[in-house]
Amino acid sequence: MKKPRLRHLLSAATTLAFLSNPAFAQDLSPIQTMLETVEAALTGPIGIAVATLAVIGTGFMCMMGRLNWGWFASVIIGIVLIFSAGTIVDGFT
Repeated sequence: MKKPRLRHLLSAATTLAFLSNPAFAQDLSPIQTMLETVEAALTGPIGIAVATLAVIGTGFMCMMGRLNWGWFASVIIGIVLIFSAGTIVDGFT
């Protein structure tokens, strides 16, 4: 009893595959817009606020005598890379 169902399912799938139209997926503007929005958020006011909070956090850690210099260097290098990413990528292109 399973074989006729499988045969009907395969013939229906084959028919639908031949009747379908191509997707025409060349318009990538929604993806580009979303990525540009994320980039603007990370390098714009939100990114500046997060970077400021990271520097404030390292300042408090330094004030309390608990600053790990490796972590401090990671924070500073991360901030530099985030805000200079556009310049770095433009240099490659």
